[in-house]
Amino acid sequence: MKGIILLTLAAILLVAAGLVGRAVSAVQGHLADAQQHVATLEYAEAETSLAAAEEAMGYARWVPRFGDAAEGDIRARKASLLYWTRKYDVLVPDGADPVAAIEEGDADLQLIVANAAHRQGVSTASADRAALLQSLEESASSYLTVLKNGEFQEDAAFNYEYIIRLKEELARRRTPPPSEEKQDGDMGQSGSPSEATSQQGFEIYIPLESTEKPAGGDAGKAPSKDRKG
Repeated sequence: MKGIILLTLAAILLVAAGLVGRAVSAVQGHLADAQQHVATLEYAEAETSLAAAEEAMGYARWVPRFGDAAEGDIRARKASLLYWTRKYDVLVPDGADPVAAIEEGDADLQLIVANAAHRQGVSTASADRAALLQSLEESASSYLTVLKNGEFQEDAAFNYEYIIRLKEELARRRTPPPSEEKQDGDMGQSGSPSEATSQQGFEIYIPLESTEKPAGGDAGKAPSKDRKG
C-alpha cells in the first residue's frame, strides 16, 4: 500500500513538472517571437506575442526566479512597445508625477518610463524656454530616481549626465536650442556670403619678379665646367 502511494505521488510530481516545463517553454517561445517582431519593426505582432506569453505564464509563475523575472520582462517589453510607438501618455498619464510612476517595476521598466517622461515633457515644452528648463529638471530627477531605486543602469547614468549638461547649456543661452527632429527641407541656418568672402583684416602678399638670374644659370641649362690641364 505504501509503495502504491509513493508511486502515485511520484506520478503526480512528474505530471506537475511536465506542465511547469511546458509553460516555461511556451513563455520563452513567445518572448523570443516578440523580440524577433520588434527587431523587424512589427510592433502589432510583437504585442500579440507578449499577450500570449502573459497568458501562458500559468504554472510558470510559481517557478523560483523564473516566474518573477518573466513577469517583469513581459511588463518591460510591453512598456517598450508603448515607448517605440510614441504612446508616452499611456506610460505617464497627463498630470501624473513621473517620479511616482518610475518607482514601480524593475530597473528596465523604470528606465523606459523615465525615457517616456522625458520625451513627453520636452515635446510639450519645446516652444517655451522656461518650460523647457523645468522639463529638463524633471527629467534629471526621473533618471536620478532610476539610479537610486534599482540596480545600476549605465543608460540611466548617461542620460542623467546628458540632461544636466543640456540644462546648463540652455541656461547660458538666450534662445532655446533647435528642435531635435528636423523638418523636411531644413538644411540649417544660412550664412552670409559677404562676410564669408570679405578680405577685411587680411593682407595679401604678391612675390615681386626679380631680374637677377640664379647662380646656377638659366633654367634647363647646365653651367659650363672649366677644363683642367
